[in-house]
Amino acid sequence: MSTALNTYTLLAQVGVGRVQGGWEYIWASYAIAWTSLSLYALSLWVRRPKTDAVSKE
Repeated sequence: MSTALNTYTLLAQVGVGRVQGGWEYIWASYAIAWTSLSLYALSLWVRRPKTDAVSKE
């Protein structure tokens, strides 16, 4: 009986059910992902090999 009471008390403190809200974390993760991909693409563009028109002849 004591174990059941402890379990009920724990569930009362934690709560039962679905997560409410949380969209801020989703939008933040999208922002971090797109920013990371954009910065990576920019770094690739900046580090691309430079070609001279004279060297192709």
